[in-house]
Amino acid sequence: MRRFLTSILAVAMSASLLAGCGGNSTSSGTAAAGGAQSGGTAAASGDSSASSGTTELVFWHNRGGSAGEVLQTIVDDFNANAGAELGIHITAVYQSDSVSAFKTLVQAKDTSNYPDLIQIFAGDVEYMSTVEAVVPVGDLMAKDDSFDADILESLLTTYTYNGTLYSMPFHASTMGFFWNKTAFAEAGLDPETPPATIDDMAKMAEKLLKVESNGTVSQYAITLAVSNVYLNHWISGQGEYSFIGDNEAGRAGRMTKVTFDTDGTMAKFLTEWKKVLDTGAVQYIESGNQARDEFCSGLSAMLCSSNSALGSVTTMSKEMGFDFGVAPLPKVSESDSGSVAPGGTSVYILNKGDEAKIQAAWDFIKFWVAPEQQYAFCSVTGTVPVNEQTFDYEPMKEYVEENPYFVVFYDALKNSNPKVQEHLAPTQQEFTTIFQEVGAKFSAGEISVDEAVEEMASRCNAALDEYNEANPLN
Repeated sequence: MRRFLTSILAVAMSASLLAGCGGNSTSSGTAAAGGAQSGGTAAASGDSSASSGTTELVFWHNRGGSAGEVLQTIVDDFNANAGAELGIHITAVYQSDSVSAFKTLVQAKDTSNYPDLIQIFAGDVEYMSTVEAVVPVGDLMAKDDSFDADILESLLTTYTYNGTLYSMPFHASTMGFFWNKTAFAEAGLDPETPPATIDDMAKMAEKLLKVESNGTVSQYAITLAVSNVYLNHWISGQGEYSFIGDNEAGRAGRMTKVTFDTDGTMAKFLTEWKKVLDTGAVQYIESGNQARDEFCSGLSAMLCSSNSALGSVTTMSKEMGFDFGVAPLPKVSESDSGSVAPGGTSVYILNKGDEAKIQAAWDFIKFWVAPEQQYAFCSVTGTVPVNEQTFDYEPMKEYVEENPYFVVFYDALKNSNPKVQEHLAPTQQEFTTIFQEVGAKFSAGEISVDEAVEEMASRCNAALDEYNEANPLN
């Protein structure tokens, strides 16, 4: 497969750094189901394969901004080269909320307007397992002796539900730790030694807090609200691995109850985090990109964030005049070995009654996960390659040498226990609200560790009971 022109990547990289990650930008335009857009052109799900001799595929993706631009460049390259040789043409269609648009078609039983391929976030694998048209990627991999990509084991587990691999990882992300080396040095801390545990964070936080004579905080140690996004790592990463709920946090079957209360993992995390809160150095109300922005502005000296923040932090640290470092996410306990949970998206193949289209879709997926394409996409977007072979590709070696912090996130995923995963509660939205609301009360000192655990568990279990009663398991 041919190498992309350096000039194309340079332009896209510049756009990426200006836009931060840009993965969820809507600059490409948002399209409703049945009227989607790709570069401003409407894309119908019907095809002209029979008349043109080319297998036409529609690919719904949810990458906007610079990420969407480089995705389109890769698709164009496929169409002009490998696709042309194979008789395949891909029409990339931007859908900002691809799973919602797809659910509309599923509910309407409008299979004729299904895309042939669809990119969807990691947390929707249970839903996609219920869609009859989904072709399990694991079956295609098992039948194809030519498929030799080394997909990260953690990512294969992410898109496996109840023993079946339903989709191919498209791009990956995970949580890491950023620290302001300049602020550390000013506080009398070793700027080259980040915290390895939450307890270490507490010991450093008190020294990092800056309060002006009028009582105004000019520097917090960290901006972080107890929420689902952090709990996915700090609960599941305890010990060798832990689960937030039964049935392996909903991956071995439907979750019916939480287990973080009975196994002590939530109490352990909250007890450790209280040490940081007790320093008074935590800005514990957080929304959107606030934590990243506060770190970039110098208001916070530490940041727990995904690799998506790396571009923004790199750019803003230069503008603000501080040095920073990136390290693995601090552990709840020193003995924990689970590491962090993967995030990101994957691509599903949908069966619309045409075996040639299924094979063509599989051919495109194999093209996408090859090192050349993984490098082209990840070096622009800052996302983690899904194929380990990407790091043997010479341009990727050069990129990592110039961007050494990039590999911190990859190493974290590679070294994680595959059992460490985001939970798949069917009531994820309710869980998110519960953790946020109870976490805010706990952070404000209104409730104790035990009271927080009890309220989180009772409310989460009530939500699960209601869902499972309305949607009984077969």
